[in-house]
Formats: sequence, C-alpha cells, structure tokens
Amino acid sequence: MRRAAAVLGWETPFDAEELPREWVDRLPAPRASLQERLRALDMFHGISGRDPAHPVHQHLLGVALLRAGHAFRATAALLAALGADPRRRGAWVDAACACAATERIETAMWLLSHVVAGFEDVGPYTRPYPADSPRAAEAHNRLVALRDLHRQRVDELRFLELRTTADEEIRDRSGDRPLDTERLLLHTAALIALGEARDALDPFDRAAALLEQDGVLVGTTLEQLARIRISVGPARERDEVLALLRRNAPYSEVLARMHRPTLLERRMHELEAGTEAALLATEVERGQVSLREPLQQLRLRARASEHPEPYREALSRLGGQRREG
Repeated sequence: MRRAAAVLGWETPFDAEELPREWVDRLPAPRASLQERLRALDMFHGISGRDPAHPVHQHLLGVALLRAGHAFRATAALLAALGADPRRRGAWVDAACACAATERIETAMWLLSHVVAGFEDVGPYTRPYPADSPRAAEAHNRLVALRDLHRQRVDELRFLELRTTADEEIRDRSGDRPLDTERLLLHTAALIALGEARDALDPFDRAAALLEQDGVLVGTTLEQLARIRISVGPARERDEVLALLRRNAPYSEVLARMHRPTLLERRMHELEAGTEAALLATEVERGQVSLREPLQQLRLRARASEHPEPYREALSRLGGQRREG
C-alpha cells in the first residue's frame, strides 16, 4: 500500500499570504537533500523576536517541519496553531496535509470538510474562502481525493480480510496435511499485506507462525519471513533471519531493498518517535476510531521500532490508567 503522502503529493503552505513572506522564502525545499532540509529547518526553531506559542510561529514551524520530513512534529505544531487561532484558514488545510502524511486520513477529511463548508461550525470570525476562488476549488479537490483514498483503503482492507479468512478455512479443512508451498506463500503474502494495511502485529505474527510451522525456510519462504521480521521484529529474531538470508541468498531482493539509515535519519526518526507515541496515546485515550487502531500501532512500534522507548512508555502509562480505572 502506498502511503497517503506519496499518493496525494500536496504542497505546503496552502495559503502563503497568511505567513510572513521573508520566512516563506526560507522554508526547506521538499526535494533538497535531507541535510539541506534540516539545515533550513534550524532557522525556524528560533525565529528571533517571536513567541514560540504564537499561532503564526506555530504555523510556520509546522510547514517547515512537514517540508523537512518531520510529519508527526508538523502535525502537532499545526494543530497547536489552529488551537491558538482557528481563524487561520490556510492552517486548516496545512494541518490536513500533515495528518494525511501521518496516515490520519479521517482527521484530514474532518479538517478539510470545515474549509469546504466555509467554517460554518468554527465560529463567526473565520472567513471562508470566496466560493469561486482557486483556493476554495483546491480545498474541495483535496477533500474529494481524500474521500476516494479512504474508500480505496476500506475496500482493500475488506478484500484482504475476506481473502485471509478464506485461506484459513482452506487450511483448517486440510487437517494435519501441510499446505503446498504455493498456497502457503499466497496465504502469508495476504497476511503480510493485511498487516501493512492495518499497521498491526497480529496478521504478521499469524504469517510468521505459518512459515515457521512449515519448517523449510528457503527461497521465497525465507524472504517472506525476513520481510515480516523487518516490519515487526522482535529485534533478535529479525537479526537471526537476516543472517540466515545473507548466508543462503546474499542477492535477495529483500536484502537489496534494505536501507541503513544515516545518523541524520536516525536522529529524525528518534524525534518523530516521541511525537508519534504521544499522538497514539492520545488517540487511544479518546477512543478514536480509525482504519488503523492506535493501540495496535503502539504495540507494533514498541516491538519493532529502532526507538521503542517512547512507545513502551506510552503503553505502560495506558496500562496503568486502565488498571486505576
């Protein structure tokens, strides 16, 4: 499944006229190298003479973070800008863009629906874009694109759930007889796709159990298990299966696609992990309903992330709160 940000390809800021021109011109260039984007971002963390809590500052920082690749931190800054001043029309659309980049498609649709409806439920001081303006048309187009993407995701999940259920029924009917390799690979491939779509551990674990039960880890079977362990760990089992893959299939496509993060990327992922963990914990506490359940995402990140501590801490706090309740 392609990520929403790659599918939509939206640009920010949506309404540059809301922001100081001299700072818009200094925003990180999305297609620049990571080092160049992060260097440009540094200026926005300490804009001289500005209150860090001011909505203009938060809006600028959010756009800069998003263009530099910090989607979760951008979401937090842009939602803070809206909380401080809901009259910032462009911030609604930029926040929707950040939410889509973090796969919060439902939240992004909710934000854009207010823009398209002319902020009828927001308050008397938020002026709508003129109905015949290019920005009104673009906001409407973005909402339509999000709704289409959401429908595609729902259909894909439904298909994968039906397919994996049918595969399990076939397996159950086979009794003690092992599945033939082709059917086993098709079943585990569907489970892997379901795990990626739901961003959850359970389908991946079911696929891993099937492969390990088969007992013959060679070729595509070994590659599929490696894909699972790269996606959801745990780290020790991931390292074991990757070592096995390197010995038996050094030219594997899975190995060729692996990316070793640079120090800059590791630092960025570490910062993003803390913000994502906080966001997921808030969504769990609010009982937020989504195609991707936040509690499942927390559990997956706590086991598989290169920076698992904030996710584990969030799970621990949530567990403590539930016991107290």
